[in-house]
Amino acid sequence: MPNPIHSAEFIHHLGTSAGRKLVIDLWQHFPEHMFLIRVEGPDSFVVEAINPAQQATIGADVIATGKRIDELLPQQIADQVIARYAECVRSGEPMRYEEEGIFRNQDGFERHGHWLTLLVPIHDGGRLSHLFGISQDLTELYLARAALEDQKRELEKEVGRRTAELTELNRQLSDLASKDPLTGVYNRRHLHAVAGHEIQRARRRGSPLSLLMMDLNDFKTINDHFGHAAGDDVLRAVARILLARLRETDVLARYGGDEFVVLLPDTAQDHAATLGRRISEAIRQETPGNVGISFGLASLETREDTLDRLIERADSALLDIKQKKNPAGLRHNNAF
Repeated sequence: MPNPIHSAEFIHHLGTSAGRKLVIDLWQHFPEHMFLIRVEGPDSFVVEAINPAQQATIGADVIATGKRIDELLPQQIADQVIARYAECVRSGEPMRYEEEGIFRNQDGFERHGHWLTLLVPIHDGGRLSHLFGISQDLTELYLARAALEDQKRELEKEVGRRTAELTELNRQLSDLASKDPLTGVYNRRHLHAVAGHEIQRARRRGSPLSLLMMDLNDFKTINDHFGHAAGDDVLRAVARILLARLRETDVLARYGGDEFVVLLPDTAQDHAATLGRRISEAIRQETPGNVGISFGLASLETREDTLDRLIERADSALLDIKQKKNPAGLRHNNAF
């Protein structure tokens, strides 16, 4: 296996005819830009030679040799290039940097290009006379990167859109599972789901909790005389009136048919009764046909009380008023 050529030997080799041929072949066939710049002053630079690859980039009909940088390039780009050349001249050392600019391709269209450039100062008799440069074209890499960024942004937008759609679908599914489709208030299933938590909370804190069960008076007569559509309108109106007078912490549910249940956390029996009377009067005044409503009330009493027990007592109180046994619509319960 032949011994590797060390750098000193390689430099010596470049001085031979074979070495000069190597340099010429590199100049002619190297796929990246190569150029030689004559230094005429601190800020004056003239293109002395460019290789075929760079000539192909700027166009075969463009004559660059012999022109100053500020004659060849647009002013803004020329200023940037001259500043880089001047920096290399001042340091007297090779330097590498990225640059960008606008050029016309072989088809005559303007392109925004990016290059990684290496500048090497050349000294002649102790004087810095030239700059030799190699510029690697990074334009396609930048374009590919920009395309990937565009795709990433579009993908993120699509993910955002899909996430929003899934969120909305989940909300709709949640509504279907927890809300009454006619009135938009919670259904019996949701009431049972949240009631246990509210009852446990009331017990931990020693706070009151009450439940109102309401039933529209003569609702069957409305359906029989005016049709089920009119009955549905009444139910929706009642739900709106109830929601307008309840707190965010209260839980309103359509329990079935023309029955509504309101779970009232942090509400003692007397306050719940007052609320029930106000609601009854509002419904009578604000619904079509001045619909009447009856209500039964139960409050948390013992540690054994559950939602089912509260509903049983409230329903019994409601039955009392329906049968005219309890005009106030209440069952007297001890406070929890």
